[in-house]
Amino acid sequence: MDSFSQRLIHMISILDTYGASEWNTRAIAVTSAIFFLGIRNLFHKKRGIDWDSAVHATITGVGSACCIYLNSNAATHLSGFPEPTGSLQECAGPLTSLHRIIPAITQGYALCDIMQGFHLLSTGLGPEFIAHGVATFTVTAVFNEYDAPHVLTPMLVMEGSTIVLSLLKADFLSPKVKVASQFLFFLLFFICRLVIFPSVYFQAVPLIRDGCFAPIIFYACLLFGAFFNCLNVFWFIKMVKKLHRKFTGKESYSNTEKD
Repeated sequence: MDSFSQRLIHMISILDTYGASEWNTRAIAVTSAIFFLGIRNLFHKKRGIDWDSAVHATITGVGSACCIYLNSNAATHLSGFPEPTGSLQECAGPLTSLHRIIPAITQGYALCDIMQGFHLLSTGLGPEFIAHGVATFTVTAVFNEYDAPHVLTPMLVMEGSTIVLSLLKADFLSPKVKVASQFLFFLLFFICRLVIFPSVYFQAVPLIRDGCFAPIIFYACLLFGAFFNCLNVFWFIKMVKKLHRKFTGKESYSNTEKD
């Protein structure tokens, strides 16, 4: 294995000393919900940053990227099978405990969104939080409850672009840094959501269909992937149009509204 894979495995082994490979995913989800709700209530967009979103996206996006890296560079050494064949078709299970717990963390973040949505019903923003939370919670719950969280983990690399998105309105960034951040978000969105996610998804689907999972996992994966692939293309087109407006002077470069 390369040195970076060895460092990742060493860090994951620290989690394993606390029993991460056997942690109950429901308990992880509830604990995560409390953690993210605490961040949201404590900081509440302090300095213009969506702190709970930033922390969740960092944990999930970076964690998922690390899992993809291990799949490509350490799988045969760890399990004897290449990935994703080993865990999806040969029933070898999650490559590491990190592969197993990331969807449960996102499930907890979804619970946080649902609870926050009910709190915001009087402001008119509640339904958006509730709808997003219910959709995310349902998807992650299916994979967690049917003991297939590692199927979903590599696809959550989409959250990598959200790290920058949550920081775009930070009030301590200079105008030049804000402009650079917008282009960084555009680049990460393209890489994470239009390159890596589709490649992981289309590689996994046939292996899931022919593997050892319950049929609901195949259909959930099929629906989840189809929906987000279409949604990502839709948002990317809107982003291209927004960049065109900036380049042509129809819109200020400093405008970071999510339209």
